[in-house]
Amino acid sequence: MKSSSITQISGTSGQFVGVIAVQTSGNLTIKIVGDTLQTKSEEFFGLETKEIVVPIQDVKAVEIGEGCTWWLFWLGICTLWFFIGIIFIVLAFVVKQRYIAIYTTRTNVILFYRKTERVEQFRNAVIEACRPKPSYIPRPSQSPPPPPSLPK
Repeated sequence: MKSSSITQISGTSGQFVGVIAVQTSGNLTIKIVGDTLQTKSEEFFGLETKEIVVPIQDVKAVEIGEGCTWWLFWLGICTLWFFIGIIFIVLAFVVKQRYIAIYTTRTNVILFYRKTERVEQFRNAVIEACRPKPSYIPRPSQSPPPPPSLPK
């Protein structure tokens, strides 16, 4: 029996700065609709919206990552001489950010999330949708009946 897969996830949008995924201020929804991957983002209090529709076959990789909160780290470095910076640096390594990045031929989609199990099910659904569908497989042909034997 096949379990029901998650075809939509929501979270906070992000972008890559160098090789580091950075959370931005906006909401992002990613869903699988038929043979497409659709994303809808709202940023800057709903003033900027963006929709991306990508054929599911264009997905090249799906990454699930976890890392430290870099803005807390840099805030800790800047306030280190007030000694409160030590608290920020420790929090940067304790408070983890979790993200899923979907790489396509044209764009990268990064979503920061909280619930791990939903995202893992969504990743599996994307991978399953990317696999080529089996075409018609003919049944093995039956061999013709043997010729009638001649009476002896």
